Amino acid sequence: MLQGGYPMSAKTPIGSNLKLFRAKKKLLKDFITNDPYLSGELGNYKHGTLFRHDIVFVSITDGSRTADLFIGEGEDFLSAFASAMNSAEKYVSDNDIVPLWVKVDCVNSCKICTRAEFEEEIRSSREFFFKKGVSFDTGFETALLEAQLNCCGLINYKNGTLDDNKIRDFLSSRTTLESIPDNVLSFTTVGYICDENKKLYKLYPDEENYGRRIVPELTKDDIKQVIETSSVYLANAVKDNGQFDYGVNPVNDFHFVTYNILRHSGTIWSLIMQYDTTKDEKLVPKIESTIDFLMQSIEYSDSDHAYLVERKSDEIKLGGNAIAIVTLSTYAAVFDSDRYDKLIAALANSVLDMQEEDGSYYHVLSFPDFQRKERDRIVYYDGEATFALARAYSITKDNRYLDAAEKALDYFIKNDYTRFCDHWIAYAVNEVTIHDPKERYLNFGLKNANDNLNKIFNQDTTFHTFLELLMAAFSLYERIKEKNIYVSYMQRFNFEAFIRTIYRRAHYMLGGYLYPEIAMYMKVPESVVYTFCVRHDSYRIRIDDVQHYIGGYYNFYRNFDKLNEYYKQITDKPKTRQSETPVDSERASFVNWILSNI
Repeated sequence: MLQGGYPMSAKTPIGSNLKLFRAKKKLLKDFITNDPYLSGELGNYKHGTLFRHDIVFVSITDGSRTADLFIGEGEDFLSAFASAMNSAEKYVSDNDIVPLWVKVDCVNSCKICTRAEFEEEIRSSREFFFKKGVSFDTGFETALLEAQLNCCGLINYKNGTLDDNKIRDFLSSRTTLESIPDNVLSFTTVGYICDENKKLYKLYPDEENYGRRIVPELTKDDIKQVIETSSVYLANAVKDNGQFDYGVNPVNDFHFVTYNILRHSGTIWSLIMQYDTTKDEKLVPKIESTIDFLMQSIEYSDSDHAYLVERKSDEIKLGGNAIAIVTLSTYAAVFDSDRYDKLIAALANSVLDMQEEDGSYYHVLSFPDFQRKERDRIVYYDGEATFALARAYSITKDNRYLDAAEKALDYFIKNDYTRFCDHWIAYAVNEVTIHDPKERYLNFGLKNANDNLNKIFNQDTTFHTFLELLMAAFSLYERIKEKNIYVSYMQRFNFEAFIRTIYRRAHYMLGGYLYPEIAMYMKVPESVVYTFCVRHDSYRIRIDDVQHYIGGYYNFYRNFDKLNEYYKQITDKPKTRQSETPVDSERASFVNWILSNI
């Protein structure tokens, strides 16, 4: 079973895999030859003055191991395609493997450069964001796709060099490479994939989105798919004892041995949100078992004060109590249950004890003596605690919690917490103003988004929490509009830039989603496909990362119809000098646009 919930073929009758491969080969051939790109840019392209032939790569995997690569050369695309496919077909026939994913890459640019020049380009790229392939011979027999260089760990990003030993080992099943030559071929491709359902996708050839499927316009179904499949990944990560498989490096399939109970708690929140969306009853025992595991880390200093303890360090973190409150209060709302109400209050009482007179918080206590250990650990705890207090108020109606949350917001305003670009602050101010919509808090919530639009748009990694920040601010904005609340900052709030930036992030974050065209080059593709990763950290998959991706997309999905209405109003307007750049156009153009509007 694929982690994304797509069933792999069971043991198939002899010959059926070959039949399936031939069907996918024909689908790809028809799809690619009907692409105007083939007769346009690619048709006009030959590899500089040194090469006159087309080069086509075919990648294939059954999902259990990294894709095998087959290379074809010919005077035109069709002959190169046939050459590569013939080799791939023989492989399928000889090994009787399931051709789960079949991908075609056509070389569309190529240049000779020195190894030193090639590695200089690597050093100028962010880790795992180098977007070119390499060949160590002019016949491409030793070629490596960009996806292989990155997903198979063949670049030493720490040193900014190719990893000679890994490359030689990797190529050993295909050819013998004694050493990497002084001159290499640097190339890019345009790609196409046929997935497990025989659906066909063209892949982006541009550097920013290079190698993943083209999504010209985000649909509600697109968003639903990434939420559901990544939630299935989290559900599948629940062990028998209620603990999650904390994380994995998909490049080498190394599973993390550490654990973090705060992140465990936040991940339960994601599962509850998924249940709220789908009402999938299969999620309920997963949710219950993970909460039971969470309960093992709850300790009381007295009958009215509870704490979430990080056992490995004997610490009590403000954020731990906070996220436990958020998770349990969400459980209470979604399942209409008062099962954890007393615990929510006891956890909230402890948060109150960790708040200072000025509204700030003390961050870390020691366990088992409950003594103060560390004043400041990470700024996120402040927003988490404030969000949690407001959530505790929604369950208990104890005014102490709302009063403390408002005192914290006043501290954030006084100390300009907008500079932290913190999604938890956005969650907190949105939640507090549901209960008490004071103008200064609403102003602060809008400012927290507006002041950070340029930073958020320009972030060159997927940075999943930014969409959470934007969507919390959107909820606040909509409430202001619906209730016709006077908020002075509305006159300064750049709503058009705000909506465009939401769409920009929602599109760009798909670069962290492991579609088959990326996952197929990981060590065990079927175990990581259709979930989210942090690309710049070796494609790290960790439960809290997946949680935050889901959090942003969950609220984007819930507000999709209204967002889409706003976006169409913006993009359908007569073009002016200040509004002529769509959200998914070139970054430089949009940066100029957004700077002129903030």
